[in-house]
Amino acid sequence: MSRTLFCKCLQFGWGKYLEPVSFCLERLGDINQWEGSDHPTSWPTVYLAHSLKLKERLGIYKALQFLGDFFLQEKDEVTSISLFTLTLEGFTEMDVHRSRAECMIRIGDISNKHGDFLKALKLWEQARPLFERSSQAKSIQHINERLAGIGQDVKEQHKMTLAPLTELNAPVGMVEELDKDLSEDESENEEARLVAV
Repeated sequence: MSRTLFCKCLQFGWGKYLEPVSFCLERLGDINQWEGSDHPTSWPTVYLAHSLKLKERLGIYKALQFLGDFFLQEKDEVTSISLFTLTLEGFTEMDVHRSRAECMIRIGDISNKHGDFLKALKLWEQARPLFERSSQAKSIQHINERLAGIGQDVKEQHKMTLAPLTELNAPVGMVEELDKDLSEDESENEEARLVAV
């Protein structure tokens, strides 16, 4: 589908149909869908605001992942790796295989670029079965190409020193804080509805 069609659907459904609006915003917010075109960078932010308003947890994490892609495209690796690490934690809790794997790929690519081949290798290897579970043959092929580019000496070293995923310097507790905020908002809304009744 073209971006123009998504925009038309969005205009038609805005304020009336929540699910189609969320669907369109998710497609428009994913800047990787529109490579080679002049993509407005505001879509990931609009998708995040929409998801926060509806308290759509999966949408919030996807929008943050898309913002991570945007910052990576802008060469701001510090911000992008923070966003990918946060969303990886969230997708792991929600058991969303494909999105987890995508975050691992991004963090692995950044690690590889900065010479941390062991971390890159570990993340890519962990991402492959997640892509397999979500039937992403093209992504599996890309991982195999990445792994083929890693030297045998690094692979041997990797077998001897398997570091835990917690060494990603994840902003520990941010997912719990977000969940707590969403739960508190839901409780307040429920209390307000009860008072109104």
